[in-house]
Amino acid sequence: MNGYLIALIILSAWIVAVYALNRSKWFDRHGMSLMGPMVMWKTRRGREFIDRVARRKRFWSFYGKLSLWVCAGAMVTIMTLLLWEATIVSQVEEAPSPELILGIPGINPVIPLWYGILGLVVAIVVHEFSHGIITRLGDMKITSLGILLFVFPVGAFVEPNESELQNTTRLKRAKVFAAGPASNLLLAMVVLAIFSGLMMSSVQPTHDGALATGVVESSPAYYADIPQTSVIVAIGGQSITSPDDIDQMSTIDPGTTVSVDYYFEGEPATADGVMYGMVVSYAVEGYAADDGGLDAGMILANINGTSVRNMDDLRDAMDLTRAGQVVDVSVMTYNATTDSFVVDPEITSLTLSDKYDFYSEYYPGDNEDSFVGDGYLGAGFLPMGLNLRDADYYSSMLAHPFEGDDTLDEFSMSWLRLIALPFLDLAPIRSPVTDLYEPTGAVSWMPDGVFWILTNSLYWIFWLNLMIGLTNVLPAVPLDGGYLFRDGFDYIVSKVRSEYTKEQREKVVGTITLAFAFTVLFLILWQLVGPAILN
Repeated sequence: MNGYLIALIILSAWIVAVYALNRSKWFDRHGMSLMGPMVMWKTRRGREFIDRVARRKRFWSFYGKLSLWVCAGAMVTIMTLLLWEATIVSQVEEAPSPELILGIPGINPVIPLWYGILGLVVAIVVHEFSHGIITRLGDMKITSLGILLFVFPVGAFVEPNESELQNTTRLKRAKVFAAGPASNLLLAMVVLAIFSGLMMSSVQPTHDGALATGVVESSPAYYADIPQTSVIVAIGGQSITSPDDIDQMSTIDPGTTVSVDYYFEGEPATADGVMYGMVVSYAVEGYAADDGGLDAGMILANINGTSVRNMDDLRDAMDLTRAGQVVDVSVMTYNATTDSFVVDPEITSLTLSDKYDFYSEYYPGDNEDSFVGDGYLGAGFLPMGLNLRDADYYSSMLAHPFEGDDTLDEFSMSWLRLIALPFLDLAPIRSPVTDLYEPTGAVSWMPDGVFWILTNSLYWIFWLNLMIGLTNVLPAVPLDGGYLFRDGFDYIVSKVRSEYTKEQREKVVGTITLAFAFTVLFLILWQLVGPAILN
């Protein structure tokens, strides 16, 4: 059944049930009320629990101060990210759909329903209980606690006495507002440490070999139906334990048909009659390979009399060339009639580009004066069209997400990659990726299914706590960050313009706070409408 139809049926059933229960006064009898289609359940239960937890005043006082610093750093980070995203909108070919902006399971297509519900419930409960604990630490009353229901629990709340909250000191009020998002962010870091440091660090590849993380379209591997996420264990009868074995393969000539043994989804398989050779993975427009007619999927079999069996052969041949030189080439391309790769008679030579010019345009940070005048093809090459990595590529990436990061840019990119796993189809982690690994060490006792459910749960608890924490520190009322910004700016105005009356100060603070709220709203909406306007 269509997913949208199922969602419509569930939503319709919910609305009918809510309407019937409301008419029968069932909600009134059980302390519930309606907020549109949502049900709000208010209760005083749980206040004693919060009071007991809040008794450790020294700890929670320190935690309140820590929360202020965490939120300040997070506010600067998220605003910097929004401003940076605004500058690159022109580079985005297609705007994200509105559903991607909303972090709601079942609506946002990248958030799996049940993992999303779990992560959302944990995030909201932690957020609201943190508000409640710091509220009691400041000797302010809690009016009620409750849950928001919309088919499933979508929120929780701890409602402080509004009058006491407004009349307390700025510092106490700021700690209350900061505690929620700070707790989400700190919990996210703890859960990430468990996800990476324990769970993903405990898995090992089920098979040694070269992991195919990509397959070039129209390549020999593509036509042989070798799937992405397969582990290559042998080529032409030669054992493969890592991509290095293929990079150093020198006994198989280009154009030779070989068998490729691999594992996919945990099962062994063999592809016969695969044409071996270095395949063009891309050809950059305006440079030698593209100008000479090379396309992705073709095999570069020979250049200037040198047989290209691996990248070392290609590099050795190119080291002997100069920019502008015409080199002889032998190129093989797929022939649909014969269902095989044959020599292309139309491509027999290429005029080489300048390596320095290429690096100046695409990799200026890596360019060197020694590249001036060197011959360059301006293309990428992969064996048989397979992008190969070590078998532990995915597990290592998730177990050590910041390994090797020496600069702020590298660290930032690692963070973005970690957050982007759902968009890379790596969260939740599922088959065929899960088939590559097995739990070992401290978690070896877990059945595979249980291990991956727990691991995915941890990731989504991390992800949603991080997203909710960062969203709530945005300096826009009614978010927690908006109230923090308003009180913080009020304090600054009171010091800089001490002659202002309370009314004057409130007017200035209100205007600036409103301006920031509209700025945040614009930056978010700009991501949706900007690409359409600029492109």
